[in-house]
Amino acid sequence: MIKVLIVEDDKLVRKSFISSFQWEQFDMEIVGDAKNGEKALQFIEAHQVDLIITDLAMPIMSGIELIRIVKEKYPEIFIVVLSLHQDFEYIQEAMRLGAIDYIAKIELDGNDMDDILVRIQHRIEKESEKQSTMSTVEEVTWTSGYTLISEKIPAVEKALKEFLDVKNICKWNDCCILIKSDTLTPEEIIQKILDTKYDIRPLLLIYPETEEDFNQMKEWALPYHQQLLFYEVSQDKQIAIKACHSLHKPLQGTKQQLETWKERLISLDWIANKQELADLLSDLYETRFQISQLEEMLTWLVNEYMRMYRDILPEEVTAPLEVNYWSDIENWFKQFQRFMYTTVFSPAYSPETNQCILNAISIIERELSSPLTAQYVAQEVNMSRSYFSTCFKDIVGETFNEYVRIARINKAKDYLVYTREKIGVISDKVGYSDIKYFSKIFRQTTGLLPSEYRKLNKKGSNVSML
Repeated sequence: MIKVLIVEDDKLVRKSFISSFQWEQFDMEIVGDAKNGEKALQFIEAHQVDLIITDLAMPIMSGIELIRIVKEKYPEIFIVVLSLHQDFEYIQEAMRLGAIDYIAKIELDGNDMDDILVRIQHRIEKESEKQSTMSTVEEVTWTSGYTLISEKIPAVEKALKEFLDVKNICKWNDCCILIKSDTLTPEEIIQKILDTKYDIRPLLLIYPETEEDFNQMKEWALPYHQQLLFYEVSQDKQIAIKACHSLHKPLQGTKQQLETWKERLISLDWIANKQELADLLSDLYETRFQISQLEEMLTWLVNEYMRMYRDILPEEVTAPLEVNYWSDIENWFKQFQRFMYTTVFSPAYSPETNQCILNAISIIERELSSPLTAQYVAQEVNMSRSYFSTCFKDIVGETFNEYVRIARINKAKDYLVYTREKIGVISDKVGYSDIKYFSKIFRQTTGLLPSEYRKLNKKGSNVSML
């Protein structure tokens, strides 16, 4: 059943038009009506529509503008024009934009109402027949060709049909099309697509140089189309042409590989050194993890940094809200490095010294259950005790001993809220072997005993965190 939307600003004409036809006899069903192009677009976004019959002269958004937008966003929808214009100037523009037929309103006063729908039905069948004659994957016997990957394959398909024989077009799925052309170069194909009226970005064209390349391209394109598009195009460059041999097969990272990368990410070398960051991003790009795995690693990284440096970070750090391209990953890392460098690092000291202090904080976080002294941590980061203490105070804003005390109490708060462990066990875990001394320090810091803090927090009280 062809689902039809009627668009006409005159309500009486609209209702009369709907009631004038025996739509069901022609395998058509009216699914809605709209008074202008803007309302029509809102309806299309929420409902399936196969055919739009639209007036041209309407307020707010004209029929011409509606046709232009629909053909860009929904190229599979057929459009028929309903018009009073007799000089055909507007009708010709509508047909150029992609309308398949037109109905002059004076036709509606005659006795050929059924003939109008028969004509439209035949036009739709003819257009559908063009689409159905494309090659199927099973029919493809080519030994060369190009693969096009896009999130807007219906639009790409329409564009290709304007200059290629449909027998040389094979749609694999909603993201991949295989095409054959013995005369056009990859650059010429892209240009011809861009010369059409369709919005096809982002688009990746992959070309082989050997038959082996071609077979590999067919093997990779279907299962890995999302990752290929993610890694090879960007927000700034939404159309890319790549040789098959230059591509890397996307990787389903193993648990061990992910853990190895987490260790590298949590190190601080790339925070203080732009070249280290460039090398890290280059290596991560070459690894070709799946998008979900990259997102998982970034979320883990943010959580770890917030856990380790929450006492010195001026604001919360978040993972990227949306990742569409590899360039989004690159930009986030650069912004994160800039954030850490400008908000945590002290300009009074070298990047290396700042990094040593951050390393010291990592050591404190890891070894809270052990006795911690400035002498021990200074040795671990290769600094003299006196210089370390001075730098620590200037960069962190607290003395070493004060920072350790706050870190122990904050960790104790986490245990009290998120675990059911006994207070004596928590005391040991945060470096206090004497539970009475722990309770005393906790009360001095928070104004509450550990048991009181746990009880109030369990009730949802707003207890401040240091």
